[in-house]
Order: sequence, then structure tokens, then C-alpha cells
Amino acid sequence: MRLDAYLSRAGLASRREARDSIRAGRVRVDGVVCREPATRIEGQTVTLEDARVERPGETRDWLVHKPVGLACSRDAREAPLVYDLLEPALRNRPVQIAGRLDRATSGLLVLTTDGDFVHRLTHPSRKLPKRYRVGYRGELPADAVARCAEGILLEGEDRPTRPAELSLDGPGQATLVLREGRTHQVRRMFRALGAFVETLHRDRIGDLELPPDLGPGALRPLAPEERALLLSESSL
Repeated sequence: MRLDAYLSRAGLASRREARDSIRAGRVRVDGVVCREPATRIEGQTVTLEDARVERPGETRDWLVHKPVGLACSRDAREAPLVYDLLEPALRNRPVQIAGRLDRATSGLLVLTTDGDFVHRLTHPSRKLPKRYRVGYRGELPADAVARCAEGILLEGEDRPTRPAELSLDGPGQATLVLREGRTHQVRRMFRALGAFVETLHRDRIGDLELPPDLGPGALRPLAPEERALLLSESSL
């Protein structure tokens, strides 16, 4: 494949823009500046402005520790965005979030270029468990654990939540495991129980836990064994 076509099919530029970038010396092939758009690419490493260009059609996945304050959105009006954590060359790629978190929630996210992977992780029929650590204000009723296990009818909805696992970890602290993902579900469930969520953090999806060495705002590639683990869980 020609170098200009390689950049274009990777979604980074039109063919004309790719040629302009190449001739301007912004593209390297195996670490060497390449100014010839017709250069054949057959497995070499290509970088654009020092950011690696993924091979067209290549799937990439990331684990992200989302900090509070970032939006899981593509709308620039909602900036700052989770996508801002990606290297610049990837921000216009078709990267999707598998299981969004609201701006005020922190924790584990999976980003991927594989739409089928997103579907398998998020489709309601999969019932993939997700664990949340909750800091709340107020008093939960004595039957809160049982009500979560039975399902709670949320305001504005006509069917109760799926059975969820609530454990009380101390004053104002709880853990909730969900097998679905309704909008603001944890916050709405606690509101229905008479409490207000002050902090919310997701630290587990399926059997995959947020790595302790991945700090807020950090991301790293999802390891093949981690991807396989998520796919195994999501097939349950």
C-alpha cells in the first residue's frame, strides 16, 4: 500500500492532506523521515508527527482510569473529554467507549476501535457485572440490600432494575455491583433509597479490575489476556 493511502485509510487525513504531510516531512517510516507519498508500506512502523499510525483495519484497545471532570463524549462543547487522553494522531479515529461514565464518576473505562467488542461488552443481554464504590450522604433503609437484590423501580421508568448486589462497607460507604447500565443508575438507585451519592468510582468490569498502578488520567493498551477475559465474561 502507498504511504499516502496508508495514512488516508487510517482515518487521519484525506489523500491530498496525507501527501502534504508527507512532503512537509511530518511522516517517518521506521524512524526515518519519508517525503515520497508513493513509498510502499508493507509492515513498517509509520509515525505522523511522532505519533504511531495504526495499520488500517488494526484493532486497538485501551484501559483508561477516567478522572472526575472528563466527559465520555465526542462533542467539543463538553470538553474536557476522555478522548483528550489519547495521543493526538488517534483522536479522530473511530475510537469508542465500552460502558460510559458520567463526568462526576471516576474509574475503569475500556476504549477500542472494535465496534463488535463494544457491542459484546455493553449489550443488555450480556449482563456483564460492573462494580462501583460509592460514597454517599444520608441513611439507607434497613432493607436496602434486599431492595437492590429484588430490583428498584426508578423514577420515570416502568420496570424495575435488574437484581444488584449491595454491600455496606462502613458509614457512608458502599459497594454496588450492577448487571445493566441505565443512565445515572447508581445515583438514581441511591436516591430511591433516600440517600445522595457524593463520590462514585468504578473499579471492575467482569473479572477485570482497575490496575492499582494505573493512576487517574492514565491509560495503557489492553493486554490480549485481559481482552480475552472480558470476552469470556461477556459471553455468560
